[in-house]
Amino acid sequence: MIILLVEDDTLLAAQTIDFLNAENIEVDYASSLTQAKGIANGSHYDAIILDINLPDGTGLELASTLQEYSQAPILFLTARTELEDKLKAFSLGALDYITKPFALEELAVRIKLLAQKHNTKPNKTFELGSLFVDLDAKFVKRADRTLILSPQQWCLLTLLIQHSPNPVTKDTIIATVWPEQDVNNNMYKSLITRLRSNISHNNDSELLHTLKKHGLALKEQPYE
Repeated sequence: MIILLVEDDTLLAAQTIDFLNAENIEVDYASSLTQAKGIANGSHYDAIILDINLPDGTGLELASTLQEYSQAPILFLTARTELEDKLKAFSLGALDYITKPFALEELAVRIKLLAQKHNTKPNKTFELGSLFVDLDAKFVKRADRTLILSPQQWCLLTLLIQHSPNPVTKDTIIATVWPEQDVNNNMYKSLITRLRSNISHNNDSELLHTLKKHGLALKEQPYE
């Protein structure tokens, strides 16, 4: 298990990292908003632990940014006890909120619970608007249309479902759909075009959306 800890108090961070390492939790560490953005972009974590007060911004800003390209569950670890801060954190997708001072033992337990939830298998069925997918039966329907997908399209769709509504990077898609194969950009674009055409036909709303530099997402609303 690996997490990202974002905390500007270096002494507290060192104590926390030592304890979590003893609990078999590997920790990447950032002491600022800028550093955290650089580390988190393109990385995959089982959980992300955020302080709110950072030297160059707030953990709330980072949580908002992370929603665009990370599906890791977020836990806030902060001295801020106001209800307004808690509600804002949860509105940005946080799944847990611990106020300082805190017990390291409790933090470790909560991290493990978040990671366990994050790593569970996707639901056997998936629905998004008029799209219905039975993952066990490999059955896909959009409104009253039954979709016939190629093996590669099915592989891409299930990958997007696992991460929905967050984007999946191009590298992850290629590694999943074409493991140990040489893939050119035309093959990648062609697969997305075929799946998009299958899912969104005639007057169907678009469900595949691209976020520049972050990848492809299965979601109802396009990126602004």
